[in-house]
Amino acid sequence: MAQINTANPPQYVSDARLTATKSKTNSETSGSAQTAEAIAPQDDLQLTKLSGVLNSLKKGASVMRNQVAQVMTSVRSGTYEVDSMQVSRSIVGESLASR
Repeated sequence: MAQINTANPPQYVSDARLTATKSKTNSETSGSAQTAEAIAPQDDLQLTKLSGVLNSLKKGASVMRNQVAQVMTSVRSGTYEVDSMQVSRSIVGESLASR
């Protein structure tokens, strides 16, 4: 899986911004263009934050996938051992928390 790149947007993003800016008439540009220009940096910031979150989730999913693969290998080979004390504590903790 590839990293999400927000530094160099695809050409169609630049073209869309340019087309949107050119299509406004002089009467519209006085108020709405300034608003659109003020919103654009916020959109970029939100996309940057979103890409960071998505990349973190992807890394976490990769780690979890590796852990699951290790456990599956242990179960299949018969070497997986469960800590009975940890299981009993978890059961008691869950039953107390649900009250």
